[in-house]
Amino acid sequence: MDSSQGGGQGGGQEGSRESGQDMAIEWAELVRFRLPPGWLPEVEEHEGHAVAAFRPPRGEAGALRLVTDRVAPKPGQGGVEEVLREMALRFVRPDDPRAGDRTVEDREDGALIAQAVMRTVEDGRAEAHYLWFVGAEREGRAAVAMFSYALPAEADGDEEAAATLSRLDPAIRSAEIL
Repeated sequence: MDSSQGGGQGGGQEGSRESGQDMAIEWAELVRFRLPPGWLPEVEEHEGHAVAAFRPPRGEAGALRLVTDRVAPKPGQGGVEEVLREMALRFVRPDDPRAGDRTVEDREDGALIAQAVMRTVEDGRAEAHYLWFVGAEREGRAAVAMFSYALPAEADGDEEAAATLSRLDPAIRSAEIL
């Protein structure tokens, strides 16, 4: 699926192609990652921004969404590394009691990854949101990809959801910031 829309402030291209067993995804000329085969890509619009969405195969519950952004440090704000760390800490919502299992880690390639799990109610439905933030310095700016895998709360923890998360987590953790 190709689209002239993209995520974040800069827009971009979204593409996918099957390669072996996994599907290679590139979004907004900012992030590249792989998904297990059979995931269905879509482009959604939220608050005027294009959001990449991927639905698991065979009617499994849930949806993976991806937004991207590029942020330049403001005068007096510090360098890109400080901006990235601040964004990652805000992403894991330290003051939000709905969020838990928060981590912020440096990757060996210099990127930063943050994760959290949030229990919430969306449109009257209880949901679990598994969140990942991957960011790195690119051309003097913070380039970030923010992933959210949302599924109904009643499916959270079942065998199918656990299997899906066990495939998504390493794929997202190894996402390449372009």
